[in-house]
Amino acid sequence: MTPVIRSATSNDLPALIEIERASFSYPQWDVGDFLRYVCIVAEIDAQIAGFLVSRETFPGSAESLPEREILNLAVTPAYRRMGIATLLLRRELQHSADHFLEVRESNVAARALYGKLGFVEVGSRKQYYGFPTERAIVMQMKKC
Repeated sequence: MTPVIRSATSNDLPALIEIERASFSYPQWDVGDFLRYVCIVAEIDAQIAGFLVSRETFPGSAESLPEREILNLAVTPAYRRMGIATLLLRRELQHSADHFLEVRESNVAARALYGKLGFVEVGSRKQYYGFPTERAIVMQMKKC
């Protein structure tokens, strides 16, 4: 059962919203948000197992690489702990760029996953998340 990683389409939006609702206590994303950015999905047997949404925040210059931000990542409960998030992240990290993300301070599993892939904590944002109010840990993966 090897997932296919591909770009999301408008046909995927109902599944993306379902995964968003199953993954977060207070989902923040609307159906139109996903395709405003770069959205990739992991598909297994014609089912969307997870998604990753990212965007370029700086195009780069002669002195520095582009910068990208990972905005949203979730895997449907039935497919968690199967490496889906790792596959999605590795696909995103193929972009030659410095990557950033924010993660809830209490989300120990996500922080461990990001650390395993080479992200390091570079800062925090007080009261970044709501429901409950919580600090965000800013993490970065810097390409050399």
